[in-house]
Amino acid sequence: MVALSIDMQMMNTKKKNLKKKISSIKPLVYAPNKPKILLISQAPSLQAWLNCLNNKSEDGGFVSEDNVFLINDLLPAFGLTKDTLNIFKKNIFWIHSCNCYPFFKRNTKGTRRDYHPNKTQVNNCLGKWIDKLEKIPSLKYIILMGKVATYRFPQLNVSSEGLIKVVRKFEIRKDIIEGIEILPIYHQSKKSRVFNNEKDKKINEKLKKYLKEIIS
Repeated sequence: MVALSIDMQMMNTKKKNLKKKISSIKPLVYAPNKPKILLISQAPSLQAWLNCLNNKSEDGGFVSEDNVFLINDLLPAFGLTKDTLNIFKKNIFWIHSCNCYPFFKRNTKGTRRDYHPNKTQVNNCLGKWIDKLEKIPSLKYIILMGKVATYRFPQLNVSSEGLIKVVRKFEIRKDIIEGIEILPIYHQSKKSRVFNNEKDKKINEKLKKYLKEIIS
């Protein structure tokens, strides 16, 4: 019991130190001058958040070759590579439902597990800005990546139908915000469970074709 107590104290100390370290980093947002696309995702990964510690660029290296998820998973969804990263940077305003890392829990084995930002965190972050973001004059498209981002638009019925069912419809909504097309997509991480399903793989290829068209 004494050894377990010491382990728990050490774990709590490490978590407090990590929270202090993370709290010193600015929110991860990338905003070009005249974005055509507003991409809303869930929250930064812990690795992306910590990568900003020593990065002096305005966005903390968020949209750079240092962001492994961006280079390996997200750019290919838009038909891009690291060599065409500038096309992404020119056209996409990338923001999260919660722009600060929402920390993590540990299971009984002590393994770290990231968790979704809660409603309060989202309301205190994206909730304060979404009305202004929707009015950016150059904006033509809003892409909602993952369930948390999609909840911001109740007209999509994700709460009642679930994200997979809504995405599988491939329904481009033009009736929510005048002049803007809105489309929910799966989270593009290759670790996403939906890509174990052949139907969802085919839907995602269709989504990627659309994304490639709108960014070109």
